[in-house]
Amino acid sequence: MHNGRSIDVLVVTALKDEYDAARAVAGGAQWHDQGADGTAPYATTRHQGLSIALARPTQMGGRGVGAITTTLVNELRPTCLAMCGVCAGKPGETAPGDVIVAAPAYEWDEGKHAGPAFRADHQQFPQDIRWLRAAQDFDPAHLPSHGVATDDEAAVWFLERLYRGQNPRKHPARDRYLPGPAWRERLERLESGGLIHWRDGELVLTGAGRDHIQRVLYFDAGPQRLPYQVVAGPMASGSAVMTDPDVWDRLEINQRRILALEMEAATIATVAHERQVPHWLVVKGVMDHADFAKDDRFKAFAARASAEVLFALLTSLLSPSAPEARPAPAAGVPGTVKLEVVNRLTYDWQDLADVVGVPSYETRRFRSGDEPRDLWTWLESRDRLSELPDALAVIGRTDLASLLRPYR
Repeated sequence: MHNGRSIDVLVVTALKDEYDAARAVAGGAQWHDQGADGTAPYATTRHQGLSIALARPTQMGGRGVGAITTTLVNELRPTCLAMCGVCAGKPGETAPGDVIVAAPAYEWDEGKHAGPAFRADHQQFPQDIRWLRAAQDFDPAHLPSHGVATDDEAAVWFLERLYRGQNPRKHPARDRYLPGPAWRERLERLESGGLIHWRDGELVLTGAGRDHIQRVLYFDAGPQRLPYQVVAGPMASGSAVMTDPDVWDRLEINQRRILALEMEAATIATVAHERQVPHWLVVKGVMDHADFAKDDRFKAFAARASAEVLFALLTSLLSPSAPEARPAPAAGVPGTVKLEVVNRLTYDWQDLADVVGVPSYETRRFRSGDEPRDLWTWLESRDRLSELPDALAVIGRTDLASLLRPYR
């Protein structure tokens, strides 16, 4: 059973395939199953010095994810609440296999229906600026799922774009498959091989080319490595799986440059916000574009690539900490002492927040006029009340520090 200490990361997936991918990436066989007889079972391991818990609900979607996530956040008190898995990516901006980091996450179908019109009322959860920058700068080239396309893979990519009715010249992955001189050289070889030909000012499939790519796709079980990109951008959650190529235009009426569509990211961000988890991170791989051509060919790859990116980001962003290095909680501070401290912090709470390292995006959430109490709650939820006496002394409030030292 869990020993009652906080863990570094709680990872929740929506599907068993996503769970299995995360489990394989983070711990292999070194997992310990916990709470198997309860309603919120999970597994634990250590990965690159981080303590990890991994769980999944019995069904996908915000309701299923929300219940098990809230239960485990209350029990495990993670430093970061995270999710990996699959999503639909916006065509023209993403390619199958690309990995999207949610920044921000929001529920796209929150609002009011007024006849045929929909008036959005989104509650958006932004990503920490340091974590956002890390996602923007992340290079996946060192990950097992990432690889440079071979000539054959580049040829299949080009032929599939024509087969799907897409323009390869304007595709976001063009330079990853056919960079520089390779663009012309490869197309000339495909043309001389009778798979494409020039018609009405553009290259199109020949009959032989169509038969060839249909055969390739028929036997294709999905990629093992791809030259994918990692991008950060808006991720919209909804309550239903979408197969609608027009959905992107509708969503962009209320959210510019949306990149991904799925069902659970907003729930993860909401639970992290409401339960005061210091960090949240949702990373999902593009398996389709939510159009009529969607299939499961990229599903396994997207789940694995998203897990690799998630754990690589977590390793770089979170300082590994052994359980014994965590500060012990303050032992039973009487309510009268707490009341006196928060009442006398009216003008100094901001300095105290700076000393104990409360991020600015967290202090903005403190209630106006009740910031000292919210700061106390923020520290208490992280088992950091024992730091208060020394922090108060740093800002010159030795009077309040002396009140708390007997209970440290």
